[in-house]
Amino acid sequence: MTHRSDIRRHSSPASNLHPKGIAMKSRIHRVIAAGLVMTAFTFAQQNQILPSQINAIKSLAVTQGFTEKELDAYVLQTRGTSLGRLTRQQGAALIQSFQSSSPPSPLPPPKPVSARRLFRPAAPKASPPPQAEPEELIIATILEVGMSKRFHLIGGNIVEGTIVSLEGDFCNIETIDGMLRVPRRAVLEETAEITKRNDTRYVGPVLKETLEEIVLRSGYGDVVISKKDIKKMDRYHGGKRAPEAEVKRSFYGGEAVLTDVFSDPTAFPLPANTLYLSGLSFGYSFTDRFMIRSSFGEDFKGDMNLHPIFQFYHRGTGTSEVAAAIGFHMFNNHPIAASLAKYSAYVIVDSSGKSVNAVGVPIKSVLREDQTSHFFWRLYMVLSSRRSLASGRGKMGWHLGIQTNSLILDRPQIDENFYSWDTSKPWITDKLIIPFRAWAAFEYDLSKRLKLQMNVWADNGHRFRTIATVIDDYFLDGPLLVLDQVGGDFRPVDFDFGLLYAFGETLRVGIHFQEPYLLLYWEFYNL
Repeated sequence: MTHRSDIRRHSSPASNLHPKGIAMKSRIHRVIAAGLVMTAFTFAQQNQILPSQINAIKSLAVTQGFTEKELDAYVLQTRGTSLGRLTRQQGAALIQSFQSSSPPSPLPPPKPVSARRLFRPAAPKASPPPQAEPEELIIATILEVGMSKRFHLIGGNIVEGTIVSLEGDFCNIETIDGMLRVPRRAVLEETAEITKRNDTRYVGPVLKETLEEIVLRSGYGDVVISKKDIKKMDRYHGGKRAPEAEVKRSFYGGEAVLTDVFSDPTAFPLPANTLYLSGLSFGYSFTDRFMIRSSFGEDFKGDMNLHPIFQFYHRGTGTSEVAAAIGFHMFNNHPIAASLAKYSAYVIVDSSGKSVNAVGVPIKSVLREDQTSHFFWRLYMVLSSRRSLASGRGKMGWHLGIQTNSLILDRPQIDENFYSWDTSKPWITDKLIIPFRAWAAFEYDLSKRLKLQMNVWADNGHRFRTIATVIDDYFLDGPLLVLDQVGGDFRPVDFDFGLLYAFGETLRVGIHFQEPYLLLYWEFYNL
């Protein structure tokens, strides 16, 4: 007979399960499971993309041309989920991709497929010729507060203003049309290649530009270049050279620089070491302030002559310059008849009471027999000014001058038996004649190569002659290539205007409506 205590000792462990114990164990399991779920949920919440990351991604996407729908489609296709379900690590990687040198662009929309194509394939077509890929534009790498110039943007937009602040991926540009918020990646790099008059050359991005100067960042530091010292400049926007038409519209100085307005000099000699040849004279500039010219027609006929000009005053900036010069024309064997011909309207034929010019008496018969040739000179002073136009397109200038000659001291001696000086004129006395010429000239750049010229003068020896008379005088009558024929209509006050066109840096051709009518001019640099 077995004892009850032995039965309990050898019974199965299942027999030891009490209902209260079972309930206790079930509650413990539920608590553990709930803890695991809460831990997993908390971890997922901590790894979810941050709102600041979402805002940064949307801002960067806008600069690349994404719309909100295109951004959602891009994230879904490349990351397999929506933007709001990305992890922080995925968000950081997406931000880095937008900030890289090759950021993503919107996905092209799917091409619609017609029903006919679904059921009947189209006939094979010849493959089109390969097209050249569009040239990649260079984005500006240097954008700084204070940069003031004309900014060229992607898409052909051009704004002119000053960068007042930089905020992240945007720059705020103040223009006359208001404050613009422009993405940095939309600003094209602007570089320039500048050659100065002394052949110094700089290449680099343009930091700032005004009417007076341009600032470049070279590989060795920032360079400030005055525009009046620039001989040649090429511009590049986004790596592409600026079109010729745009350069013409935005030119800062015409190619034709005047040393004379028709026959009257300015106070600006040619640049140093420059030789020029025209239809009437040639010259050489030894320095920027001293030049010598000569009329080769008179030289060929034995009247050797030199015309030095010295600029004794100059003050200038990039937008304007003022100068004063003095010039002296010397002729060692000048015909007295040519000197008197300019003033033949003031010599009276005693028998008729009319002027020699009106009657048509030859000048040589008016002079005394001993009057043949003499040392002749002209002395003049001129004040000139040039300045850039407010639009930045070219320059305008004015020139004021006064001139006299040696007849003020050495009046030609006439045959007083038949002729006399007209002393009724204020510039004629019993002993001398006071020759004078005063002029006011004007120049204006119509384009980079075309210049308008005007001149008004008071000259008591001026004669108006027709173009036929001038051609005959220059090529047929008397010495070749010399304008010395008498006659013409005397006009103490007169004016002239015309146009001058520069075919390049050396050749200029012009036309106007008074003697000598046609202008032809070559320049040769750095001889």
